[in-house]
Amino acid sequence: MLLACCYLCGCANLGQVTLHPETTTGYFSAHRTGVEQCLETEALNQRLRLEADDPLPGGVDRFNLLNAQAKVVAWIEVAGFSHHETSAQFYYAPERPAVAQAVATMIARCGSVSG
Repeated sequence: MLLACCYLCGCANLGQVTLHPETTTGYFSAHRTGVEQCLETEALNQRLRLEADDPLPGGVDRFNLLNAQAKVVAWIEVAGFSHHETSAQFYYAPERPAVAQAVATMIARCGSVSG
């Protein structure tokens, strides 16, 4: 019932993420803008694409991570938690190891963002 309501109300595009996603959090010593730019670049390097979504209350930016077929394979929420630190929460389907690897690579490569 909840899923049907979400689709009818347009509150979420589940794509390939599922109702019970795996989650991974990345922490970065950089401003949110720099982290978001790095994640966008690294997504392209993984043959994926970031698409901005509606922000959440409290200044949290949301993104959809799309594959080559424009299917949503992960959701990303990016928030600053201090002046020079940012966190990113990734949500993806547990049965998608390629997405999990892409997320891990994006976090590892953007972990060196300075800002």
